[in-house]
Amino acid sequence: MSPSDTPWQSADMARTAIPTAARDWLLDPDSLTAKLKRHCQTFRVQLLRQQDAPVTTDEARWLGNPPATTVREVILWCDEQPWVFARSVFAHADPDGQLQLDRLGTRPLGEHLFSQPDLQRSAIEVAAFEPDTPVGELHQQLGFSSQQLWGRRSCFTAAGQAILVAEVFIGATPFYQEIAHAPFRDHTL
Repeated sequence: MSPSDTPWQSADMARTAIPTAARDWLLDPDSLTAKLKRHCQTFRVQLLRQQDAPVTTDEARWLGNPPATTVREVILWCDEQPWVFARSVFAHADPDGQLQLDRLGTRPLGEHLFSQPDLQRSAIEVAAFEPDTPVGELHQQLGFSSQQLWGRRSCFTAAGQAILVAEVFIGATPFYQEIAHAPFRDHTL
């Protein structure tokens, strides 16, 4: 996912473009990790990468201009099917601090964040990703057909640290099955 050229829009502005079947998933303010776990028997996080990376102009709007940032990319699997690609960006933090984001490994970030007593979340933004985008190509590499994907992002703040989290739903997510069987509608933002 290339966040600097993604057409993120406020959820309110994009509401009419979002397929009805996807709204409950995209606009839910609660923990996505918890929701995924309720919809499957087995849940796991596949860590694709977690490394130092510069903040993009778009991300700087949320994070300020920290001197160094970490990018974490994962796939969330439910019942051995990939349901969500997630990309999180956060400033380097004190390793002995409360959040210890650099030590998550394959533990779910969402579960960790939603356990913080001072957690705050920004408004949700949504975007549609075309098949020729990096996340669209990842979707196809995972064995799914070429299709438009939907994602959301928001900025979480806990223990004085901001974490920008983007989540793109992959073809195994239940609402895509519902969309595939619905009458055709152009859902482009």
